[in-house]
Amino acid sequence: MNLIRGEHKLKRLLEKVFASRAQTRVVQHFLDRPKEFFNLSRLAKETGLAHSTIHRVMQPLVDMGLVKEIKAGQQIRLFILETEDERSKIISDFYAKIRPHLETS
Repeated sequence: MNLIRGEHKLKRLLEKVFASRAQTRVVQHFLDRPKEFFNLSRLAKETGLAHSTIHRVMQPLVDMGLVKEIKAGQQIRLFILETEDERSKIISDFYAKIRPHLETS
């Protein structure tokens, strides 16, 4: 029973992470640069997504525990891949396994 519950949680996590192409692109960007800090403008520029799109997809990623938000002053928010959260570790491991297949496609 516990295994089924765990599988259900993983399925829900994957559905949330890959809910949209934009969110998937942002997650991939963080996974490719796990030790870098990003602000919203840099993420928009480097992913090619609109600033409004980046703004919309970041909160769900923070809420899921995949990305950590750091407030640097009143207006500045920085984001980095959350490497300590179990959900983030699962996604990172998954990405490491599929990445070679993505590069050959």
